[in-house]
Amino acid sequence: MGDQPLGNADITEASGKAAGAEASRGIGFPRIYDLLMWILTRGREQQYREELLDLAGVAPGHCVLDIGCGTGTQAIATYRRAQPGGSVVGIDVSENMLTTARRKVHRAGVDIAFHHADAARLPFDDGRFNLVTITTVMHMIPPSRRRLCLSEASRVLRCGGRLLLIDYAGNLETRSHWSAKHGRHGRFDLYSLSEPLSDEGLDELDGGPLRWLSLHFLRATKRRTFAEPLSDSP
Repeated sequence: MGDQPLGNADITEASGKAAGAEASRGIGFPRIYDLLMWILTRGREQQYREELLDLAGVAPGHCVLDIGCGTGTQAIATYRRAQPGGSVVGIDVSENMLTTARRKVHRAGVDIAFHHADAARLPFDDGRFNLVTITTVMHMIPPSRRRLCLSEASRVLRCGGRLLLIDYAGNLETRSHWSAKHGRHGRFDLYSLSEPLSDEGLDELDGGPLRWLSLHFLRATKRRTFAEPLSDSP
């Protein structure tokens, strides 16, 4: 897990070649990851997850993509919020995390598809999802790859669909939680993505701090065009 206790995906650049699922194993210790999440949230992980769903605005019937789904805890909570009639798909570059996610889904008795895939090359058609979430992932992606990941997220969103980003932001002096100050966490500022989001056709931007782990959020809506149907259309 290195210095990314909350990261769910890890896309690295190797020898100057394009990074992708084949270039990274992601986080390889799902049991440690889940234990660390429990410790960092002080046993209130469910409440943390539910608050993220509130920010995302998950509603019955929504089709949701969870990029960097990790061990599947957020995907399962999302699926339950999206019923009746909704669906959830998760991707991650770590096969180990996905194996654990599939086990969790089986135990929970929910229907979620997980894919071993790269956030910069999503294996989905244009305009498939009402909502895309990227939770504590962007800080792990090399700066040169971040815009491509945002472009892919925008591509798979329906017209009027929403993107939710959760990650570290702000000056180090304002970050109260130790996990937000070190390594990649400390070097990343979520708000640096505001302009790239607009460039990728994502508007109505808003954001702010969470009450968890010195994390922040950014929300944006995919720009509507005259020819495109609305996000909530069948």
